[in-house]
Amino acid sequence: MTLLKKIILALLTGLFLFVGGRFFLYWRDYRYFSDLAVVEQAQSKERAGSHRALIIDTLNSDTGLVVLTGDRKRIKVALELLIQKEGQFLIISGIGKGATLTDLINAQTESPMDLKIIWEKIILESQSTSTIENAIECAKILRSKKVTRVILVTSDYHMSRSLALFKKFSPEIKYLIHPTPSDFTDALHGNMDHAVEGFYKFIIEFLKDSLFTFYLLSV
Repeated sequence: MTLLKKIILALLTGLFLFVGGRFFLYWRDYRYFSDLAVVEQAQSKERAGSHRALIIDTLNSDTGLVVLTGDRKRIKVALELLIQKEGQFLIISGIGKGATLTDLINAQTESPMDLKIIWEKIILESQSTSTIENAIECAKILRSKKVTRVILVTSDYHMSRSLALFKKFSPEIKYLIHPTPSDFTDALHGNMDHAVEGFYKFIIEFLKDSLFTFYLLSV
């Protein structure tokens, strides 16, 4: 075997080991957050009128909520938390320029909630176009609100990287998690309605999470 072939083989072996190791860690984190999300969803259905969160039971004046857009269930779950726990405010981050609160609310067609009681508590953040920008822009708002605790709402497969970024850009805040079941998780449990989209998002997030690891190693 020539030296060049040995080098190529070594590089391919290293790449295989790295990707395999990263996927193992990503899958481990995903299963942890997906298990929380499934349990929380079941609890929410059982206690529709008197919801008890898996992560935190009550909110107070120093606690806010942040939800990241990107999946169908995230905003609906965040709105339910805001109503049921009487949160101080909810930041909906990454809505896209031009989108309005009315547009977002109308999109929650399955929600029977009385949204009038929380309308003024909702803050739209439209500058961010990525998870890292979500964390940066929300950090500015959270500091202006002077909160010490935040419940972060996003999909199970997205929670690990999101939580790490929010902690990085606003380390003074204590973050509590409320993962939502993704389409990928639904597919694993037999609901194949959005399986292809769910699998695609799961793989894309794995790639982003791997690149995020390189980013952390470089700073």
